[in-house]
Amino acid sequence: MAEHASSEALVHEHLVHLDPAEYHEITPEDFNAPGLRSFESVGPDREVRASGPVLMIHDGRFDVGRGIGHHPHQGMERLFYILDGAVDHDDALNSITGHMGTGDLGILTEGRRGMIHQEWNPTDGPARAFILVYPNEPLAPSAAFDAVRDDDAPRVTEAEGVITKQVAKRGDGRLHGEVYEFADSILDAGAQLTFPVDADEGALLFVVEGQVEVGVGDDSATGDVDHTFLVPPAAAPREVGVTALTRARVLRAVHGSGDGLQLR
Repeated sequence: MAEHASSEALVHEHLVHLDPAEYHEITPEDFNAPGLRSFESVGPDREVRASGPVLMIHDGRFDVGRGIGHHPHQGMERLFYILDGAVDHDDALNSITGHMGTGDLGILTEGRRGMIHQEWNPTDGPARAFILVYPNEPLAPSAAFDAVRDDDAPRVTEAEGVITKQVAKRGDGRLHGEVYEFADSILDAGAQLTFPVDADEGALLFVVEGQVEVGVGDDSATGDVDHTFLVPPAAAPREVGVTALTRARVLRAVHGSGDGLQLR
């Protein structure tokens, strides 16, 4: 079993475990945006620069009435999964606005033209968004905003003691890149969830609540709240197992190969 240890990541052949104690905190001063903090686990200056197509993973926290001002982006797609509160979106370049409430998945497609956008918390309480960034491929000609509403996402019993909210499913046409699926699962203590990852695909898991053990082949790791697990793309199909050591809530995404696992 190949293993690489660093101050931030424990990297096995089939599993990478990222500890939130080593995430990079992007402060209000970094953003030039008072009241906005973000914790970056994957990014250009992190130990893991990318996993497959996923170039950035952020856990964004918005104070009341706060956010980030208009700024440009081009060629990417950004998923905002709202864990708490609400976030509003305004794209001044394309005259597009949108609202994302708790449990909604906002899909911000930048396209060839790009966008000049801002996001902020319009509520009287805190807001939190789990954010993924990956290339918009094939590249859309123009920017767009879409949202999968919490009430519209089906809930299924995926295994005994496991209720999964299928936020975005493979082939539904909502996502525009190599992120294929996005799900939010609640696991009773002791419950076990397994899901397949096909050849030339990978996955990521983020623990919102509780403690879990994640296993892929001979590799395994245990983590609790805010820990991230990456399953790097590989040539052979695999099965990912998640065991809830306590009652737990876990987000997951399945994605394509991109440029593989990129380490600093």
